[in-house]
Amino acid sequence: MAVAGIQLNINTEELRSLRDNIRAFFPKAEAAEVLGEAIEKAIWPAFLRLREVTPIGPTGNLRRAVNYKVVKYKQTGVAVGLIGYNRAAVGDASSAAGGTVLAGPDRAFHQWWLEFGTKERRITQAKARSYERRSPTKPFVRTRKRNGKVITETVRGRGVLHDVDELKPTYIASSFNRLGPFKILGGVGGDGRVQTDPAYPKAFFRKSSQPIVIPAMPAGGESGRPPVQTAWDQTQAQVAEYLQRELSLTLGQAWAALRFRNEGSVTGTDTLGPG
Repeated sequence: MAVAGIQLNINTEELRSLRDNIRAFFPKAEAAEVLGEAIEKAIWPAFLRLREVTPIGPTGNLRRAVNYKVVKYKQTGVAVGLIGYNRAAVGDASSAAGGTVLAGPDRAFHQWWLEFGTKERRITQAKARSYERRSPTKPFVRTRKRNGKVITETVRGRGVLHDVDELKPTYIASSFNRLGPFKILGGVGGDGRVQTDPAYPKAFFRKSSQPIVIPAMPAGGESGRPPVQTAWDQTQAQVAEYLQRELSLTLGQAWAALRFRNEGSVTGTDTLGPG
């Protein structure tokens, strides 16, 4: 499981005191269990909020991968809670829409890009297309329009099918073979994408006679809200409250049980013990 590289800490004097009292009162293995159980209850609101703020893309993989985990270190008497997304590509998956992109509970490879953003990218690899045509005997170069764009090509041969090579390469950005099949409907939007069925973002197609620039994506994507950091910022106070309540209750019950064993009574006001 990953937490997108963010260290999520609650570090207050009250919680440090409770943690230290738990570790002083219980053996290390039992202290780890106590702390782990309290953390598991406390981070639940953060987990629920992360599910709410995680966007649903064309595959649903990111939302599907939302998870939480508590790790108990019995040798040292501590426990750690994590919220984030399942580590990618460790389990079974199936094609998301008939293409090579897979869907499953652990396919959130893009969690890092959404949390921290991406740099501008360029598609700079392209090649001139070749296709067959019947043309006059004498080869010549001509320019024509195709789908509103000017194409320069070499024409040669007569009466028989022959190869035609474009003089200018075509740059293409497409989801074909990745997100599954789609139909091109025509019509180009302001961003240069051709209208497709299904529509973007479930499919996309763009071509150009110049290298294609894919703009940088800010942290958090279009919403500008990195999911993990946002969920934590919005629930941290609640998590701290729950954790303090659970640890205080557990420690109070432990001291009450100890007094009852030693004195046969549960009276007294000291619920935190020494220190």
